[in-house]
Amino acid sequence: MTDVALATKVFSRADKLGELLNSAGAAGLDAVYVADDGEPSDRKDELYAAEYPFDLTVLDLPYDAGLGRGRNRIVEASDAEYLLVVDSDHRVPGNVDTLVAQAEARPDLGGISGLLYEDGKIRGTCHDLHERGDLLVRDVREDKAVEMVAGVPLVEFDFLPNVVLLRRECLEEQAWDDEYVIGKEHLDFYVAHAERTDWDFAVSPTVLFDHRPGGDEGYVSNRESAAKLEHSKEYFLEKWDYRQVLLGQTDWTDATRRQGTTDHLVEWGIKRAFLSLPPAVQAPLMDARDAVRRRRNRPPL
Repeated sequence: MTDVALATKVFSRADKLGELLNSAGAAGLDAVYVADDGEPSDRKDELYAAEYPFDLTVLDLPYDAGLGRGRNRIVEASDAEYLLVVDSDHRVPGNVDTLVAQAEARPDLGGISGLLYEDGKIRGTCHDLHERGDLLVRDVREDKAVEMVAGVPLVEFDFLPNVVLLRRECLEEQAWDDEYVIGKEHLDFYVAHAERTDWDFAVSPTVLFDHRPGGDEGYVSNRESAAKLEHSKEYFLEKWDYRQVLLGQTDWTDATRRQGTTDHLVEWGIKRAFLSLPPAVQAPLMDARDAVRRRRNRPPL
């Protein structure tokens, strides 16, 4: 698949990376870039030395350099018109060329993502972003319009899952912030585009990326570090001059199931009720929840 390069940042999880690389070859990709900021390992050395039906470029980064810096180094190292940005625990589907066809048909879109297939369910953190004073609200707007583009559905959102085909022009105008090691880097990326560029984004729900999350103790410790995630949230709020981030329905696939099970109905009702509260009430509630999580050595939301 010409003009498309796979981009992934790796810390550990070598076996998952191996499955991702195999899926990239099966999907017909011509180039793969791996930004590695983890400890060396024999398994990763084997993967990097293996033969593939694509050109593999491994970028060796300083230890724990972070997601923002790793992805930006890939943008600098590659010259592909599109970057397919995924995590190492994803698998590239055979119909990923659908994203390219839709991007060609919609040059106003900076990126188009698929959805995730995880534990037998379709999931996706696609939602919208809007401001309520000095609060950022993450929520799915009602009645999302579905249009047919290149023969398949497409739905516009402000925030996409991290299985996304991004246009080089979009990344050259606004890429990631190197400050983020883990946490809030995706949110920062889409807030930056909403504030600074005219690019729009969308989800192609027929393109499903197999997702097999999890990892070893070192990966989990890094991924769930309360200190790192606390720093990321504080940095994000200060950078964009927000007091808090309010969480409504942040997964469109959950929102579309709100007429289903009792649990989904209750969850939906609670989130709608929370967002209906005045901002002067919502923000202190989020502050209090973060404080409780901090006392339990858990990261903020």
